[in-house]
Amino acid sequence: MKKPVFFDSVRAAVAHLERQEGAAPAFADALRAVDLNDAQQTMAFLAPQLLRVEQGVYMTKYPVADFADFMPVDTTGTVWTAGSLYYSGDIAGKPEWYDVAADDMPYADVNRAQFLQENHIAGIGYKFNRGDLERGQQLGINVIADKAEAAATTAERFIHKTAMTGDGTKFTTGFVNDPLMTTTAMLAPITAGSDPDSDVATLNAALTSVETNTGETYRADTLALPTSIWNILATKRMSDTGMSVLNYLRDNSVVGAITMKRTRHLETAGTGGVARIIAYANSPEVHRFHLPGGGHQLFPAWQKGPFSWEVPGIMAIGGYEDRIPKAKTAVDAIVSS
Repeated sequence: MKKPVFFDSVRAAVAHLERQEGAAPAFADALRAVDLNDAQQTMAFLAPQLLRVEQGVYMTKYPVADFADFMPVDTTGTVWTAGSLYYSGDIAGKPEWYDVAADDMPYADVNRAQFLQENHIAGIGYKFNRGDLERGQQLGINVIADKAEAAATTAERFIHKTAMTGDGTKFTTGFVNDPLMTTTAMLAPITAGSDPDSDVATLNAALTSVETNTGETYRADTLALPTSIWNILATKRMSDTGMSVLNYLRDNSVVGAITMKRTRHLETAGTGGVARIIAYANSPEVHRFHLPGGGHQLFPAWQKGPFSWEVPGIMAIGGYEDRIPKAKTAVDAIVSS
Protein backbone atom coordinates (compact mmCIF):
# COMPACT_ATOMS: atom_id res chain seq x y z
CA MET A 1 0.00 0.00 0.00
CA LYS A 2 1.38 3.39 -1.02
CA LYS A 3 2.06 5.85 1.77
CA PRO A 4 -0.14 8.99 1.36
CA VAL A 5 1.64 12.20 0.43
CA PHE A 6 0.56 15.53 1.92
CA PHE A 7 1.27 18.99 0.51
CA ASP A 8 1.06 22.50 1.96
CA SER A 9 -0.54 23.97 -1.16
CA VAL A 10 -2.28 23.03 -4.38
CA ARG A 11 0.62 24.47 -6.36
CA ALA A 12 3.01 22.07 -4.62
CA ALA A 13 0.69 19.12 -5.27
CA VAL A 14 0.35 19.93 -8.96
CA ALA A 15 4.12 20.37 -9.30
CA HIS A 16 4.63 16.97 -7.68
CA LEU A 17 2.14 15.31 -10.01
CA GLU A 18 3.78 16.92 -13.03
CA ARG A 19 7.18 15.60 -11.92
CA GLN A 20 5.67 12.14 -11.54
CA GLU A 21 4.58 12.29 -15.18
CA GLY A 22 8.17 12.59 -16.36
CA ALA A 23 8.32 14.06 -19.85
CA ALA A 24 4.63 15.07 -19.98
CA PRO A 25 4.19 18.78 -20.75
CA ALA A 26 3.42 21.20 -17.92
CA PHE A 27 0.03 22.86 -17.73
CA ALA A 28 1.14 26.14 -19.29
CA ASP A 29 2.85 24.48 -22.26
CA ALA A 30 -0.10 22.17 -22.80
CA LEU A 31 -2.58 25.04 -22.67
CA ARG A 32 -0.69 26.98 -25.33
CA ALA A 33 -1.22 24.08 -27.71
CA VAL A 34 -5.01 24.05 -27.27
CA ASP A 35 -7.33 25.68 -29.79
CA LEU A 36 -9.88 27.24 -27.47
CA ASN A 37 -12.24 27.74 -30.42
CA ASP A 38 -12.56 23.97 -30.65
CA ALA A 39 -14.99 22.83 -27.91
CA GLN A 40 -14.00 19.17 -28.15
CA GLN A 41 -10.29 19.96 -27.93
CA THR A 42 -10.86 22.32 -24.96
CA MET A 43 -12.89 19.75 -22.98
CA ALA A 44 -10.41 16.99 -23.80
CA PHE A 45 -7.68 19.16 -22.26
CA LEU A 46 -9.69 20.33 -19.23
CA ALA A 47 -10.88 16.92 -18.03
CA PRO A 48 -7.47 15.50 -16.96
CA GLN A 49 -6.24 18.90 -15.76
CA LEU A 50 -9.22 19.33 -13.43
CA LEU A 51 -8.82 15.81 -12.13
CA ARG A 52 -5.16 16.50 -11.43
CA VAL A 53 -5.86 19.73 -9.54
CA GLU A 54 -8.65 18.17 -7.51
CA GLN A 55 -6.34 15.35 -6.44
CA GLY A 56 -3.88 17.98 -5.26
CA VAL A 57 -6.51 19.80 -3.23
CA TYR A 58 -7.81 16.61 -1.65
CA MET A 59 -4.30 15.74 -0.46
CA THR A 60 -4.05 19.07 1.35
CA LYS A 61 -5.24 18.11 4.81
CA TYR A 62 -4.38 20.72 7.46
CA PRO A 63 -2.00 23.35 6.08
CA VAL A 64 -1.67 26.67 7.92
CA ALA A 65 -4.79 26.13 10.05
CA ASP A 66 -3.43 24.48 13.22
CA PHE A 67 -6.68 23.60 15.02
CA ALA A 68 -5.74 19.91 14.95
CA ASP A 69 -2.78 20.74 17.23
CA PHE A 70 -5.19 21.72 20.02
CA MET A 71 -7.74 18.92 19.86
CA PRO A 72 -8.30 15.45 18.40
CA VAL A 73 -10.08 15.61 15.03
CA ASP A 74 -12.66 12.92 14.30
CA THR A 75 -12.85 12.38 10.52
CA THR A 76 -15.05 9.29 10.74
CA GLY A 77 -17.67 9.05 8.01
CA THR A 78 -18.03 11.06 4.81
CA VAL A 79 -19.17 14.58 3.98
CA TRP A 80 -22.67 13.09 3.62
CA THR A 81 -22.77 11.66 7.17
CA ALA A 82 -25.71 13.19 9.09
CA GLY A 83 -24.10 13.14 12.52
CA SER A 84 -22.62 11.08 15.34
CA LEU A 85 -24.59 9.12 17.94
CA TYR A 86 -22.89 8.13 21.18
CA TYR A 87 -23.77 7.04 24.69
CA SER A 88 -22.50 8.19 28.05
CA GLY A 89 -23.01 6.13 31.18
CA ASP A 90 -22.40 6.15 34.90
CA ILE A 91 -22.81 3.78 37.81
CA ALA A 92 -25.03 4.29 40.84
CA GLY A 93 -25.27 2.60 44.19
CA LYS A 94 -23.61 2.59 47.57
CA PRO A 95 -22.56 -0.36 49.74
CA GLU A 96 -24.23 -0.40 53.18
CA TRP A 97 -23.64 -2.44 56.30
CA TYR A 98 -25.81 -5.52 56.00
CA ASP A 99 -27.21 -8.30 58.17
CA VAL A 100 -27.34 -11.65 56.37
CA ALA A 101 -30.79 -12.23 57.85
CA ALA A 102 -32.16 -9.02 56.30
CA ASP A 103 -34.01 -8.72 52.98
CA ASP A 104 -33.11 -5.13 52.06
CA MET A 105 -29.98 -5.81 49.96
CA PRO A 106 -28.39 -2.60 48.51
CA TYR A 107 -28.14 -2.84 44.71
CA ALA A 108 -25.93 -1.16 42.16
CA ASP A 109 -27.23 0.04 38.80
CA VAL A 110 -26.07 1.60 35.56
CA ASN A 111 -27.61 4.56 33.73
CA ARG A 112 -26.97 5.62 30.14
CA ALA A 113 -27.74 8.77 28.20
CA GLN A 114 -27.81 9.13 24.40
CA PHE A 115 -26.28 12.13 22.64
CA LEU A 116 -26.44 13.26 19.02
CA GLN A 117 -23.78 15.43 17.38
CA GLU A 118 -25.29 16.82 14.19
CA ASN A 119 -23.17 17.59 11.13
CA HIS A 120 -23.76 20.62 8.90
CA ILE A 121 -22.55 21.19 5.35
CA ALA A 122 -20.72 24.33 4.23
CA GLY A 123 -19.73 24.98 0.63
CA ILE A 124 -17.02 26.81 -1.28
CA GLY A 125 -16.04 25.99 -4.84
CA TYR A 126 -14.67 27.93 -7.79
CA LYS A 127 -15.58 28.75 -11.36
CA PHE A 128 -13.80 29.75 -14.52
CA ASN A 129 -14.74 30.76 -18.04
CA ARG A 130 -13.38 30.98 -21.54
CA GLY A 131 -11.83 34.36 -20.72
CA ASP A 132 -9.82 32.83 -17.86
CA LEU A 133 -8.51 30.13 -20.17
CA GLU A 134 -7.62 32.65 -22.87
CA ARG A 135 -5.64 34.77 -20.39
CA GLY A 136 -3.96 31.68 -18.99
CA GLN A 137 -2.98 30.67 -22.50
CA GLN A 138 -1.53 34.11 -23.21
CA LEU A 139 0.32 34.44 -19.90
CA GLY A 140 1.30 30.80 -19.44
CA ILE A 141 -0.24 30.50 -15.98
CA ASN A 142 -2.32 27.76 -14.34
CA VAL A 143 -5.51 29.69 -13.63
CA ILE A 144 -7.39 26.57 -12.57
CA ALA A 145 -4.89 25.66 -9.85
CA ASP A 146 -4.89 29.24 -8.52
CA LYS A 147 -8.68 29.24 -8.19
CA ALA A 148 -8.68 25.76 -6.63
CA GLU A 149 -6.08 26.85 -4.08
CA ALA A 150 -8.16 29.92 -3.22
CA ALA A 151 -11.17 27.68 -2.52
CA ALA A 152 -9.09 25.27 -0.41
CA THR A 153 -7.46 28.03 1.64
CA THR A 154 -10.80 29.72 2.29
CA ALA A 155 -12.24 26.39 3.45
CA GLU A 156 -9.30 25.74 5.77
CA ARG A 157 -9.70 29.14 7.44
CA PHE A 158 -13.42 28.55 7.90
CA ILE A 159 -12.86 25.13 9.49
CA HIS A 160 -10.12 26.52 11.74
CA LYS A 161 -12.28 29.39 13.00
CA THR A 162 -15.22 27.06 13.64
CA ALA A 163 -13.03 24.66 15.64
CA MET A 164 -11.33 27.33 17.72
CA THR A 165 -14.07 29.93 18.33
CA GLY A 166 -17.29 28.73 16.68
CA ASP A 167 -18.98 30.77 13.95
CA GLY A 168 -22.13 32.22 15.51
CA THR A 169 -24.58 30.39 13.21
CA LYS A 170 -24.39 26.61 13.51
CA PHE A 171 -21.79 26.34 16.27
CA THR A 172 -21.67 29.37 18.55
CA THR A 173 -18.62 28.24 20.53
CA GLY A 174 -15.39 26.33 19.98
CA PHE A 175 -12.29 25.26 21.86
CA VAL A 176 -11.35 28.64 23.42
CA ASN A 177 -14.86 29.80 24.43
CA ASP A 178 -16.32 26.44 25.44
CA PRO A 179 -19.01 27.25 28.06
CA LEU A 180 -18.85 23.82 29.73
CA MET A 181 -15.26 23.94 31.02
CA THR A 182 -14.38 25.16 34.50
CA THR A 183 -13.46 28.87 34.51
CA THR A 184 -11.40 30.57 37.23
CA ALA A 185 -9.35 33.75 37.66
CA MET A 186 -5.55 33.89 37.82
CA LEU A 187 -3.90 33.83 41.21
CA ALA A 188 -1.75 36.75 40.05
CA PRO A 189 -1.32 38.53 36.70
CA ILE A 190 1.39 37.24 34.37
CA THR A 191 3.28 40.23 32.98
CA ALA A 192 6.79 41.04 31.84
CA GLY A 193 7.54 42.27 35.37
CA SER A 194 5.79 39.54 37.40
CA ASP A 195 7.80 37.16 39.57
CA PRO A 196 8.76 33.91 37.73
CA ASP A 197 7.90 31.76 40.75
CA SER A 198 4.47 33.41 40.89
CA ASP A 199 3.94 32.68 37.18
CA VAL A 200 4.78 29.01 37.69
CA ALA A 201 2.46 28.80 40.70
CA THR A 202 -0.40 30.27 38.65
CA LEU A 203 0.10 27.78 35.81
CA ASN A 204 0.57 24.83 38.17
CA ALA A 205 -2.74 25.75 39.84
CA ALA A 206 -4.43 25.55 36.44
CA LEU A 207 -2.92 22.14 35.77
CA THR A 208 -3.84 20.66 39.18
CA SER A 209 -7.39 22.00 38.83
CA VAL A 210 -8.16 19.29 36.26
CA GLU A 211 -6.96 16.53 38.57
CA THR A 212 -8.91 17.98 41.51
CA ASN A 213 -12.15 18.62 39.61
CA THR A 214 -12.25 15.11 38.12
CA GLY A 215 -11.52 13.33 41.40
CA GLU A 216 -8.08 12.31 40.07
CA THR A 217 -9.58 10.42 37.13
CA TYR A 218 -7.98 12.79 34.59
CA ARG A 219 -4.72 14.71 34.61
CA ALA A 220 -3.93 17.75 32.48
CA ASP A 221 -1.22 17.09 29.91
CA THR A 222 -1.56 20.21 27.74
CA LEU A 223 -1.43 23.93 28.40
CA ALA A 224 -2.72 26.37 25.76
CA LEU A 225 -1.46 29.94 26.10
CA PRO A 226 -2.19 33.27 24.41
CA THR A 227 0.72 34.27 22.19
CA SER A 228 1.47 37.32 24.37
CA ILE A 229 1.83 35.26 27.56
CA TRP A 230 3.83 32.61 25.68
CA ASN A 231 6.30 35.29 24.59
CA ILE A 232 6.59 36.65 28.13
CA LEU A 233 7.34 33.20 29.57
CA ALA A 234 9.75 32.41 26.73
CA THR A 235 11.90 35.48 27.46
CA LYS A 236 11.76 35.50 31.27
CA ARG A 237 14.42 33.53 33.19
CA MET A 238 13.33 31.13 35.91
CA SER A 239 14.80 31.90 39.33
CA ASP A 240 18.14 30.18 40.07
CA THR A 241 18.27 28.48 36.65
CA GLY A 242 19.49 29.27 33.16
CA MET A 243 16.14 28.24 31.71
CA SER A 244 13.22 30.32 30.53
CA VAL A 245 10.03 30.00 32.55
CA LEU A 246 8.44 28.36 29.51
CA ASN A 247 11.07 25.63 29.21
CA TYR A 248 11.20 25.10 32.95
CA LEU A 249 7.45 24.58 33.20
CA ARG A 250 7.34 22.32 30.12
CA ASP A 251 9.62 19.78 31.85
CA ASN A 252 9.01 20.47 35.53
CA SER A 253 5.32 21.20 36.05
CA VAL A 254 3.52 19.83 39.08
CA VAL A 255 2.03 17.07 36.89
CA GLY A 256 5.28 16.27 35.10
CA ALA A 257 6.22 16.98 31.48
CA ILE A 258 3.46 18.74 29.54
CA THR A 259 2.75 19.91 26.01
CA MET A 260 2.51 23.69 25.58
CA LYS A 261 0.82 25.47 22.68
CA ARG A 262 0.12 29.07 21.74
CA THR A 263 -2.66 30.73 19.77
CA ARG A 264 -3.89 34.23 19.04
CA HIS A 265 -7.45 33.09 19.68
CA LEU A 266 -6.82 33.09 23.45
CA GLU A 267 -5.79 36.75 23.57
CA THR A 268 -9.36 37.97 24.19
CA ALA A 269 -11.22 34.72 24.93
CA GLY A 270 -11.54 35.35 28.68
CA THR A 271 -14.53 36.91 30.42
CA GLY A 272 -14.61 40.61 29.58
CA GLY A 273 -12.20 40.19 26.67
CA VAL A 274 -9.09 39.39 28.73
CA ALA A 275 -6.44 36.77 27.93
CA ARG A 276 -7.22 33.16 28.78
CA ILE A 277 -5.09 30.10 29.57
CA ILE A 278 -6.52 26.59 29.17
CA ALA A 279 -5.19 23.50 30.95
CA TYR A 280 -6.71 20.22 29.79
CA ALA A 281 -6.38 16.50 29.17
CA ASN A 282 -6.00 16.35 25.40
CA SER A 283 -7.61 13.04 24.44
CA PRO A 284 -10.58 11.98 22.26
CA GLU A 285 -12.35 10.77 25.39
CA VAL A 286 -12.34 14.32 26.75
CA HIS A 287 -12.99 16.44 23.67
CA ARG A 288 -12.90 16.35 19.88
CA PHE A 289 -13.74 18.27 16.72
CA HIS A 290 -16.01 16.52 14.23
CA LEU A 291 -14.87 16.83 10.61
CA PRO A 292 -16.37 13.85 8.75
CA GLY A 293 -14.68 13.04 5.49
CA GLY A 294 -11.50 14.92 6.44
CA GLY A 295 -12.51 18.45 5.42
CA HIS A 296 -13.03 20.30 2.15
CA GLN A 297 -13.61 18.19 -0.95
CA LEU A 298 -14.03 19.26 -4.57
CA PHE A 299 -16.32 17.45 -6.99
CA PRO A 300 -16.20 17.03 -10.79
CA ALA A 301 -16.54 20.22 -12.85
CA TRP A 302 -19.72 20.78 -14.80
CA GLN A 303 -20.34 23.15 -17.71
CA LYS A 304 -22.80 25.82 -16.65
CA GLY A 305 -22.97 27.68 -19.94
CA PRO A 306 -21.37 27.85 -23.38
CA PHE A 307 -18.24 29.55 -21.96
CA SER A 308 -18.31 28.81 -18.23
CA TRP A 309 -17.60 25.92 -15.85
CA GLU A 310 -18.12 25.42 -12.12
CA VAL A 311 -16.37 23.13 -9.62
CA PRO A 312 -18.50 22.60 -6.49
CA GLY A 313 -16.83 22.03 -3.13
CA ILE A 314 -18.31 21.12 0.24
CA MET A 315 -17.26 20.16 3.77
CA ALA A 316 -19.20 18.61 6.63
CA ILE A 317 -18.60 20.01 10.12
CA GLY A 318 -19.93 18.58 13.35
CA GLY A 319 -18.39 21.23 15.59
CA TYR A 320 -16.34 21.15 18.78
CA GLU A 321 -17.53 18.77 21.49
CA ASP A 322 -16.50 18.75 25.16
CA ARG A 323 -17.43 15.35 26.61
CA ILE A 324 -15.67 15.66 29.98
CA PRO A 325 -16.02 19.36 30.95
CA LYS A 326 -14.20 18.96 34.27
CA ALA A 327 -11.08 17.75 32.45
CA LYS A 328 -10.63 21.25 31.04
CA THR A 329 -9.93 24.42 33.03
CA ALA A 330 -9.82 27.99 31.72
CA VAL A 331 -7.89 30.60 33.73
CA ASP A 332 -8.71 34.20 32.83
CA ALA A 333 -6.08 36.89 33.24
CA ILE A 334 -6.22 39.56 35.90
CA VAL A 335 -5.63 43.07 34.58
CA SER A 336 -2.63 44.45 36.43
CA SER A 337 -3.24 47.86 38.01
